[in-house]
Amino acid sequence: MATSPTKASTYQSYYGKVSAKRLRYVHNINILISLLISVSLAIPYGHFWWNLLLSLLFRGPVIFLSLLLIKSSRMKFSTVEYSSYKTLGSQIYNSLFSVQFLKVSIFYVLSSYFIHFVYIFQLSFKYDYYLLSKEYRVNPLINDEWIFYWFYPLFLALFYSAHHSVFQRNRLDFRYGTSKLKPEDSLLARWPSLFGNAVALNVFVAILAPVAYLVVKPIIYKSNILLILILGLDTSIPPFNVSFSTLLSLSFLSFHILLAWEFVNYAFNVYATIGCLDGKKLISTYSADPINTLLSGLRNVDPDHQLSRLTAFQELAYIATTNDPEGVKLRTAIYNARSRRGFIWPAILDECSLIIKETTARVNYRTTSDMKVLKQNQLSIKEELGSFYSSRNVEESDLFGNSVLGTPTSTPSVPSKLKSYSELEPKKPVTASIWDSKYAKLANTQIVTPIKSFLISVLDNTNPIIAKLRSLSESISKQYTIYNERFLSTNVGIFFRTTLKRDTESRVINAVNFGNAVIAISNLLMHSIEEDKNGTIGNSHICDVLNLLEKPIRATSNYTDFLPASVYLSAVQKRDKRLTKSHLIAVLHDLAMSEFYQICIKFNYKLNDLVLNARAYKLAKWVIDVAIADQQSHTNRVPLSL
Repeated sequence: MATSPTKASTYQSYYGKVSAKRLRYVHNINILISLLISVSLAIPYGHFWWNLLLSLLFRGPVIFLSLLLIKSSRMKFSTVEYSSYKTLGSQIYNSLFSVQFLKVSIFYVLSSYFIHFVYIFQLSFKYDYYLLSKEYRVNPLINDEWIFYWFYPLFLALFYSAHHSVFQRNRLDFRYGTSKLKPEDSLLARWPSLFGNAVALNVFVAILAPVAYLVVKPIIYKSNILLILILGLDTSIPPFNVSFSTLLSLSFLSFHILLAWEFVNYAFNVYATIGCLDGKKLISTYSADPINTLLSGLRNVDPDHQLSRLTAFQELAYIATTNDPEGVKLRTAIYNARSRRGFIWPAILDECSLIIKETTARVNYRTTSDMKVLKQNQLSIKEELGSFYSSRNVEESDLFGNSVLGTPTSTPSVPSKLKSYSELEPKKPVTASIWDSKYAKLANTQIVTPIKSFLISVLDNTNPIIAKLRSLSESISKQYTIYNERFLSTNVGIFFRTTLKRDTESRVINAVNFGNAVIAISNLLMHSIEEDKNGTIGNSHICDVLNLLEKPIRATSNYTDFLPASVYLSAVQKRDKRLTKSHLIAVLHDLAMSEFYQICIKFNYKLNDLVLNARAYKLAKWVIDVAIADQQSHTNRVPLSL
């Protein structure tokens, strides 16, 4: 992911400078790793002092260059978003058959070959690309062991690149509400797990590399037939002639390479996720106009700048919550800051609202099949519990928007389907067409309408043939569902399961931006009581934020209460309420609910004056009722009222 600066006045330019300064520490780590790897690779072959000198003059710099390629790859291709693919199979397919995988692999292949080039000079067959036979031969035979040695780094690099891409190891892991990570606290915290990863990956490579070589060996020789003829070698494919000692030596080498890659990737993750504080100074404060600079970072939706945008939202959340004097000064500046279009606060609210609404829409989305099952389930619940709900107050039962009844005459309340982009576009002006002519209307009356009436009568459920066909269709559908569940429960079905973790991540995509947006607008709202001297934030903004937060609360609650039917859960998982209630979307629900609660308590004195929509009002009323009950359980508390 590129983080190069664009314009001098943008948040991205300042972030790029800070990021470059941080990542220089990765270079220092790479130098240390290069020297250690170079010396370690030479230990089994003796001549320690000579190899130490070579490490300083030749081997170390070459290995450092190979690790520099890995760092460059991470800078270019890192992301902060979850994968949008819901199954492991689709994740593998779309990761491996993509242009990005090809680009990432090039960096790892070059890195692998650089280190193999250094290492081969320690082996006895370093120059023996052909074999001399004791018997007279016209052309020497190709040394298959030498060819396998140069195939090994290619397989190693492709295997690690695939592992890296499929399991999203290029994703930088952030936490919302966390403003800074100290590298010294976490840099050496995971070295045992990195060592274990290198061992496990090395075992797979050592086992799979010879098998892969046997498969592609004919292709390798036939594709290089011209080079073989030029070198005057025998064009026949030699037998597999790799000794156990060579395999052991290559495993020894690949372990060092994998361990180095693991350390470089982890070091990059640590320094790339430090956060919005450069020491004790916020990144935006390097600008003469920090608030407008911060706003430019919030507005930049370029995928190449997703890391700087995340940092901008992180900084906004920090400003909204901190008690540090410099942070309070910036928070006060947000209430007072202006641009050519007016106050900055509405623009910040708009950017946060876009993040929250987009995430809410994705959480709320249901496929056609999921909607069908959801309606059937809610209808059955309505029939079973109708008498119980009919005796309750409608306002109370529909508090969260999750009621399966709604009003007594309404259909069950289900999550609304996310509109496609074409549906969200402005409608084009209606123009007259041929279908508006009197002849078209006559044809519709005399031909189309009678045909529709005939088809409706034929397809009526009272028709025995149609009834049997419908029954057969339902039976086939049930059998398909049963066999599909059985298939998904098998080992092969693992690749086609829509797991709860993958489904939630594919909906949220960027949970950190969502969390920081919620935290930022909520706390800016609450701090405005004491710090907004100009009255920049008014009742209308409080209404907007409460109405806005109610939507993700309802959507995330709907998702948790009625998981999509396409999500695969085993029998054990279905019984584990902790699993079905503690996923990513449930965590975001708790965050939004907590901030909504705090706002209601903070602005309790003016809630009666706010014009909230029906659902937000019901939720606010419930919050106050809970607060009253909580305060009444303690003495010497003044009860709240709404």
